[in-house]
Amino acid sequence: MNDNPYLRHAFRRAALRTVVNAGIVFFALAPIAWGVLSSLKPTNQILEVPPRFIPQDVTLEHYERVIGDKGLLFLGNSALISAITIVCALAIGSIAAYAIARYEFPGRKVLMVFTIGVMSIPIASLLIPTFTLLSVVGLINTHVGLILLYTAYQLPIVIWMLYGYFLSLPVEVEHAARIDGYTALGTLRRVVLPLSKPALVAAALFVLVFAWNDFVVAVTMTSSESVRTFPVAVYFYLGFYGREWGPLLAAAVISIIPIILIFIVLQRYFISGLTGGGVKG
Repeated sequence: MNDNPYLRHAFRRAALRTVVNAGIVFFALAPIAWGVLSSLKPTNQILEVPPRFIPQDVTLEHYERVIGDKGLLFLGNSALISAITIVCALAIGSIAAYAIARYEFPGRKVLMVFTIGVMSIPIASLLIPTFTLLSVVGLINTHVGLILLYTAYQLPIVIWMLYGYFLSLPVEVEHAARIDGYTALGTLRRVVLPLSKPALVAAALFVLVFAWNDFVVAVTMTSSESVRTFPVAVYFYLGFYGREWGPLLAAAVISIIPIILIFIVLQRYFISGLTGGGVKG
């Protein structure tokens, strides 16, 4: 190796960085890999001692059990509710964020502080009042009720993310659109939103992760199988007298696959959307 002290120091730093990164990746992926491989094991091999990482006998019985227990219905409910929640949250949040970012009005800064403050409120503390509200309007145990709640819960973070990104966009482009005859909403729809695709994707992924994975709100606001979401269905494999580890692991794997695939496809926009709002303002 070259005796140059600078090169030796750089090599040590690179080696240390590689070891640290490898350790982080291992601790992040090892539980997922263990869960995926264990979901392919027969029931009697899942908790065997000593544990076996690679399945001796591969079976799909646990996945067949999940699908047979109306798993596709529950996945469909989660997908429908998540998709509509994303559309509603982005539609309302983009208009609100654009108004706060581009228009001067009394209480503008207070409104943003309030929006950020609302994000710190635990959702569990809102369950009783929201349950009462939905009961009064007849939306308990409905898809619409969950969509409205999820949209309301996620609006603050959508507004906050889009507000920062809108501030980073050049105002001159919007002025040119207004000169061309576009209204404020037209400018937002035809100019600002196309330029804000990374921020929209990042906000959409935040909303998706919440709506797809939520358990507390869904189990409180729903009771029938026709509205039940997948996380609530997974809970029933815990049981009162024991845990059904096979179906539980299979259901967990089924639940995380869509999120992972979507993130892999959109990660470039996600990272750009998170960092783009820091350019200005």
